[in-house]
Amino acid sequence: MSVAATLPLAAGVPVAGKAPAELVAASPARGHWRVTAGVMHRSLGGFNWAPSTHSLPGLLLIGGGSSNAGIGAIGPAGSYADRVYEDGFVKLDGGTVSLGGDTWNWGYTDSAQVNDGFLSFHGGNGTAAAGSAASTLRAGRWSDQPEAVAPYVQLEWIEPINAHLDFGWLGGFSFLSSDVSRGGSTFSASKRRTDYDIRYTDRYDLGGVVPPGAPYSGSLAGPGPLISNLPAQRTAAYPVSGGETASAYNRIQTDFSVNLWTLSLGPSIEYTRGRIAVGASAGATVAIADWSVRQTESLYVSRNGARARRQQGWSDSGSGVAAIPGVFIQGSVGIVISERWSVSAFGRYDYAGDVDLSAGDSSGSLDLSGWSVGGGVTCRF
Repeated sequence: MSVAATLPLAAGVPVAGKAPAELVAASPARGHWRVTAGVMHRSLGGFNWAPSTHSLPGLLLIGGGSSNAGIGAIGPAGSYADRVYEDGFVKLDGGTVSLGGDTWNWGYTDSAQVNDGFLSFHGGNGTAAAGSAASTLRAGRWSDQPEAVAPYVQLEWIEPINAHLDFGWLGGFSFLSSDVSRGGSTFSASKRRTDYDIRYTDRYDLGGVVPPGAPYSGSLAGPGPLISNLPAQRTAAYPVSGGETASAYNRIQTDFSVNLWTLSLGPSIEYTRGRIAVGASAGATVAIADWSVRQTESLYVSRNGARARRQQGWSDSGSGVAAIPGVFIQGSVGIVISERWSVSAFGRYDYAGDVDLSAGDSSGSLDLSGWSVGGGVTCRF
């Protein structure tokens, strides 16, 4: 709010031979009103925001895969069973269980299965899955400085102390409307699952038996060369058969706006020399802030490298009105144009408290302190 000076002019009949400036200096002192209107650029102390997030790792889902030993056809390695492989079989005969576990009811298809006194078979249809997951949650706290061009008006009562010094009281009003917005991401996550087939190799100790040439197929009734129904060794291979990947991130958009009315009241003092007036004032303020904030969040998910798509969204909002007391200090320089009119420029600092803000679980604050610079036109009456 500016303090602008006006020069008192002479009342009555001019004194012959005196210049206009001398006439002004000789004017009798009298109290008067004056009103100033103009614009200022005002910056608030800062908008601070700490967004919360609805996005969580549990919202990123992938399939669990399959886990199955797959030994139904080949049977357990440590128990007697009828075993069917991709390249042969080892089954029970009539005396396997009662006579120590040997069987002549077996067969194989390829001579390459015989190696170093062992006969190898391949089979089973097991599956397995292994997974991994990672996630990151960032605070996402940010700040900005609301600012805008604001109109203001000021009414003063001025009492001259002497030819150059005036004392008065001023009341002022200004209005600021400003908004800030920002988007960002606070969450990311990834999950991966690798699927495996399980393929078994069972090795049987021939115990010196020379197997008939391949292909060979024994029978339940026999007779034939005997081998154990229990494999001497079972190993498993895990070739990769597939899998699934998924990644996710969020996008948060915050939009804040405030309408701020400031009322000021305080004393002022002004020194005038010629057409130049220098003034200072200080006093109390009440800042009335009408604010609103809206935060939207979207969760985007990409699967198996495809383009990310919006999976879910949330919206939170908050608003309120707060009246915050404070103080101001101001300095001004004015130029007197005539007895009635003058112009001025000023700088001002307002000190006030913070307004607490919230939207859902997100929270922040608005600092109403800040600098202003501006100018206006003053009319005396």
